[in-house]
Amino acid sequence: MSCRTIHAADGNVPHLSLPPGALAHTDREYDYDVARDPPKVEPIEHQIRLDFMRGGPIRRDQLLGNYNPWKYDPANPATHPWQGVKQKPLGLAYAETSCATRIHEETRFYDHVDDDAFLADAPVFPAARLRTIRENSDSEHAIEKERQRREKWYRELIPGANLCQVLKDSSYGSLIETCIGPAPDAERLLEHNTFVGMVIVDDDTDPDTFARDRTFDSTYVLRESELSHTQTDDPVRLVDYGIELPAPLLVGEYGSGSQYPLIPWGDALTCACPYKQSAPWRVMCKHELLASVVCGGRDSIFLSVSRGIDVPHRARRLVSPEIAVSHQSRAEGYHR
Repeated sequence: MSCRTIHAADGNVPHLSLPPGALAHTDREYDYDVARDPPKVEPIEHQIRLDFMRGGPIRRDQLLGNYNPWKYDPANPATHPWQGVKQKPLGLAYAETSCATRIHEETRFYDHVDDDAFLADAPVFPAARLRTIRENSDSEHAIEKERQRREKWYRELIPGANLCQVLKDSSYGSLIETCIGPAPDAERLLEHNTFVGMVIVDDDTDPDTFARDRTFDSTYVLRESELSHTQTDDPVRLVDYGIELPAPLLVGEYGSGSQYPLIPWGDALTCACPYKQSAPWRVMCKHELLASVVCGGRDSIFLSVSRGIDVPHRARRLVSPEIAVSHQSRAEGYHR
């Protein structure tokens, strides 16, 4: 398997080696195997990040307290947590519109399953599933089940079980509780949450020796086993994403005390935290939400390095440039 080698501006910083699945689909080395690779960062994930970037800072009084996401029913307004209680964050209103739009955009793929020209424009994961499903003996029934599964993801799981869960006092609220102001913006958020440029090494590498040989501060060389994502029963490691160590990456250090690397994957970044990694249908975690608000305040699809080494731009890109130039955040009929 070939890899794309990306060099840092600082020659002392090791290169970033990315596998084909971590590349943009327009890259000539791009190759993504649905059965083998980690979950793909789909178009809706990029769009939702842009929605929250454009939605602006989230106020403390907009966060939810007690909320059971499994009681959410898109057809029953009484189960919608902001219904008549709190003002919905504008970014969430945008995201809900994006999800509804994706349902209509994907309809044509189910109507033309045998046409590979149509499937070439579909998100990689559902396209691969549809190519497999069409070989079933009862392909029509299987295709309809897949369409219903995707619709449930967009209508119910993303807005109710994922985004509303993240927008709770106990989730995103834990990252802003020490920040000043009722609606912490990018500057306030970065007073207590930082994005640090680091070189992540394996357990067989001594960070002090590595830093001395490269002539930079050993503070910014860290064994992966010291990061928070490895402190779980079934951790997802960088090697699972095909990231070779040592690797220059952006690491989020949060006011809640955790440290998670942001993994370059599928033309963007994905957080290594267990909330995001333990369920492939989750498109956002609280750390990625914070990153979206920060990027929105800086008007950039790239996260800036708060301190540490200067990691390559590919390790700081939160949103695909291709999607960023075309996506329009909309929430019909919704006003603050």
